[in-house]
Amino acid sequence: MANNYKALKEAFVSNLTGGTILEINEITLVAPAAVLLWSILQSRHDVFKPYNVAAYMIDFLLNCSAILLATTLYSSEPLLLNGLIILPAVAAFLSKPSSKPQASPAKPLVKAGPKDATQKDVQDPLPIKPFVTSYRGTMMIITCTAILAVDFKVFPRRFGKVENWGTSLMDLGVGSFVFSAGVVSARSVLKQRLLPKDSTRVAKGLLQRLSLSARHSFPLLVLGLIRLFSVKSLDYAEHVSEYGVHWNFFFTLAFIPPAVALFQDALDMLPSPTLLPLLLGAGYQMALDSTDLKAYILTAPRTDLLSQNREGVFSFIGYLAIFLAGQATGT
Repeated sequence: MANNYKALKEAFVSNLTGGTILEINEITLVAPAAVLLWSILQSRHDVFKPYNVAAYMIDFLLNCSAILLATTLYSSEPLLLNGLIILPAVAAFLSKPSSKPQASPAKPLVKAGPKDATQKDVQDPLPIKPFVTSYRGTMMIITCTAILAVDFKVFPRRFGKVENWGTSLMDLGVGSFVFSAGVVSARSVLKQRLLPKDSTRVAKGLLQRLSLSARHSFPLLVLGLIRLFSVKSLDYAEHVSEYGVHWNFFFTLAFIPPAVALFQDALDMLPSPTLLPLLLGAGYQMALDSTDLKAYILTAPRTDLLSQNREGVFSFIGYLAIFLAGQATGT
């Protein structure tokens, strides 16, 4: 009985073909629409100040429930859901704003000395981008929603990860997750570049970069091992052709920082940070099309450790290119 249940569950998330890019855009459009309504309610009506129980419920409905509805009950009519969110946003914008208390008198400006100004610039030379935070937050909510909902029938099969060809919401999600990590990683790179030459700015060697990246990767590696051992020990249903027999997405995320550290010298030599991800992605695609690599990934028998995890190992090249493209975008 247990084996039959496991086989049925594996079949439920296997051999999927995905959907259209247009539909994925319509589904994910719910997130910025909800942020738009949230922003108008706050800027014109101070709905979330103070942040009481009612404000929390509205916040949860807009930023969590709307995405859940878009990927389940409204999956066939995402534009209708977008309209149901945008129309209240327009109404809230056109309505009379709430009366705001008068601002307190501004404090007198204190002229900062050269030392204070320099220290402040070194500590935080780059302003925070709220739209990046919003993008990463809504992407995380969609990711968690899809992971939890994929095992239920109310979640359309076309949103689950495809087998070989096609694009789905969850395929786009893992790529977006890696891309956003690359975008925010550019912040530390830019901070290092903006440091004065006579300060603590030093060029890190390869071993130092690898050591630093290994510390960042260690928690992800532990999570990957925990997932591996828990899935195997519990005999939990798994989609082997997704990443392989032992590989999982945590391992992909864990090995990206050391790989970036290895490519850092190449990044410094190239005139643009965009060139390396383009060359890496194009080279990988050429290898798939002009060699037996594609056939090996799709059909090779699982006889050794590499062939057992060929999907995860070789897809890492694509994920690395996506991460570097995100880092170039952030730069």
